[in-house]
Amino acid sequence: MKVFLNFVNKTLKGGLFFILPLMLSIVLLEKVLHIIQPVAYKSSHWLHPDQEKVLDFSYVLAVVILVVVCFFMGLVASSAIGAGMIAWIENNILTMFPAYRLMKSTFQSAAGIRDGDHLPVVLVPMDGLVLGFLVEELPDGDKLIFVPGSPDPWSGNLIIYKDSQVKHTSLTQPEALKILKQTGIGVKDKLLSGIYQNQVK
Repeated sequence: MKVFLNFVNKTLKGGLFFILPLMLSIVLLEKVLHIIQPVAYKSSHWLHPDQEKVLDFSYVLAVVILVVVCFFMGLVASSAIGAGMIAWIENNILTMFPAYRLMKSTFQSAAGIRDGDHLPVVLVPMDGLVLGFLVEELPDGDKLIFVPGSPDPWSGNLIIYKDSQVKHTSLTQPEALKILKQTGIGVKDKLLSGIYQNQVK
């Protein structure tokens, strides 16, 4: 019973952490559209004074403006100045969030932006062996490991381990995240091939 309640508790928390950023994204998008809409409204009236009688194009135009702004900001981000600005923000502000690099590389991979900046997946001791992500190689062979939670892999702890304590796996970052989100359910084949590949006949 305790195991079941613990599973329900973790799953509810995982659902909350899934819904919360989604709702925040929707609210943020709504706020941005609300800011842009007055400009879009005036522009749509300039295109056709009676456009409201047929179809209100102000919302459509607001979305178009947002897409154009995002495209322009993407061009800025790909420039040397933009890259330097992003690097400064990441190094001085976003480093306060341990899972930022993990989230960034995951979203970039999902969006097809980049697929070569994944963190290596390892096993480290913590009441048994737990999945972790190798963040940095430190002096004296020490390893900085991000140990995520389950089913919410975006929160966790940064722990320094000795090299001898770290066991490398052949799991990819997306595979490890899927295992964590599914709390290990239905992923036996991935575990066998990614962790026990040398022991499976």
